[in-house]
Amino acid sequence: MDLNLLTTFLTVYRCRSITQASEQLELTQPAVSAALKRLEAVVGKALFVREGRGIAPTGAAVGLANKIESPLSVLETIEAQDDALKVHCSETVLHLLKDIPGMEFSDAPLDEEEVFDDLTSQKVDLIIDVLHSKRHSFVVEEVFTEEPVCLARVDHPRIGETLTFEDYYKEQHIALKIRRSEMSTIDFLSDKPVAPRSVKVETSSISGMLMLASDSDYLASANRSLAERVAPMLGLRIFPYPIPLNRLHYRMIYHRRYLHDENHKQKREQIKAIFKQHQK
Repeated sequence: MDLNLLTTFLTVYRCRSITQASEQLELTQPAVSAALKRLEAVVGKALFVREGRGIAPTGAAVGLANKIESPLSVLETIEAQDDALKVHCSETVLHLLKDIPGMEFSDAPLDEEEVFDDLTSQKVDLIIDVLHSKRHSFVVEEVFTEEPVCLARVDHPRIGETLTFEDYYKEQHIALKIRRSEMSTIDFLSDKPVAPRSVKVETSSISGMLMLASDSDYLASANRSLAERVAPMLGLRIFPYPIPLNRLHYRMIYHRRYLHDENHKQKREQIKAIFKQHQK
């Protein structure tokens, strides 16, 4: 028997709703209904009946759930223990989390939808990013905030100890290709429309941006913790942003199926503890 049928059945059994189960499983309602029909054909009995606007389990469903719930939980636990937690992590905070054991990190894709697609398809188990989602099947927890900053090389020919609004717009900039909520990073962090900068270079990597800023007159942007870590090594000077920007709000996003998974929960607590140590 296809074990996916049992997983689908248990989700419907717990939700008492095909609609809610389909959202948790990231499947269409017809796909969930078809899976239930296939399972009913195997067991030879109806598993759910209509009750008001929802559905109720039959005696056969209650009996089946009692038999399979514990074994499936064991299988899920074994699977979680065998594999390291796969995490899409924003490059900007990877330096804080990279040494956590039992986790495999990768940069979050540039495209927002691709990030969520990877979570839905279980290519990754967790996202750490400034993204947000209102999908019922995802749990979103804010874990860290910090300010964005500007950087220029210490021997910049026109910028000294301070960076004014006028200085900012006179210079050429390095920008990230990453878009969040269909906006550039600067627009994403601003409550008001921001006047366009003169962007000389676009890069997909913030580390590449900082390296280029250290060897040119272009201005770079970063989050405070990463800037303070690399600026001394690269000969960069850090400035507060000369235009009003909101703080960066980092969130953990994961599928609701992992809400009570012990291995997943333990790793989430480790991440929160590290962020708490660095919160300013």
